Amino acid sequence: MKTIRLLIMAMLMVTAFAIAGCDGAAPASQTGTATPGNNKGVEQSQPNGTAANTEKTMQLVVYHATKDAMYLVPVTHKVPVDSHPAKTAMELLLAGSKNPDLVGIMPEGTQLKNLTIKDHIAYADFNDKLIKRNGGGSATEILLVSAIVNTLTEFPDIHQVQILVNGKKIETISGHMDTSEPLSRSEKIIKK
Repeated sequence: MKTIRLLIMAMLMVTAFAIAGCDGAAPASQTGTATPGNNKGVEQSQPNGTAANTEKTMQLVVYHATKDAMYLVPVTHKVPVDSHPAKTAMELLLAGSKNPDLVGIMPEGTQLKNLTIKDHIAYADFNDKLIKRNGGGSATEILLVSAIVNTLTEFPDIHQVQILVNGKKIETISGHMDTSEPLSRSEKIIKK
């Protein structure tokens, strides 16, 4: 009887060690991972102010522009788990892409001031560099707005995005798109 108890305890310990050895990645539905097959690779990333954590990671999808300014491409980032994954995704978007075939679309100096989510709408508040340093063309504005909206709507609890500058709604970023109301995801601009 004692041998059986020891054998059961040993099996439980082996099972516990096997489970503890997993990377602890959160399920896709909780972290905003992209649909399989449309990622251009996984970038290991450390957003600003995030310490390395080798035990638990999450995957976040961020959209960057193609060099020809025609499409957005989803890029999956494997990052340490934190309590604000949508904010982390925005920080990754602001940091730009490490992939030489893609370009960052966020204007230089743009910072995320605040990000709140209420009633399935994300309110992304940026500093005025979003407007002041924007390239100004219609393609640039479409890519910029779509990169923000598509990155945030990767999260199942976010259905729309309201872009704010210094805490206020803006009519447009550079005169080509209406950003005065919450915006929905655009699948057409994503390169398949």
